[in-house]
Amino acid sequence: MGDKRRRYDEEFKRKTVELIEKTGKTKAVVARELDIPANCITEWVKKYGTANAEASKQAQLLADYERLKKLEQQNRELLEEREILLKANRFVSKKRD
Repeated sequence: MGDKRRRYDEEFKRKTVELIEKTGKTKAVVARELDIPANCITEWVKKYGTANAEASKQAQLLADYERLKKLEQQNRELLEEREILLKANRFVSKKRD
């Protein structure tokens, strides 16, 4: 007996998710209209939906912001260390004279 599962290409999946997002129809309604298992559509929405993309963007922005704050703190510390070393160098140079 052969595999009776249908395969859907990525474009079809994206168009189905777009249909749900633009029309406001529920996944169950679209599943019935297209004769597709609702659990397939749920997975497609998770993978291709704009809410998922937006959440991913927000998470990346937060990670970038935290990284920037950490780098700014490191930069401040390095600038302080540099100033201390410059002052120490001037002090040692004056003692030699």
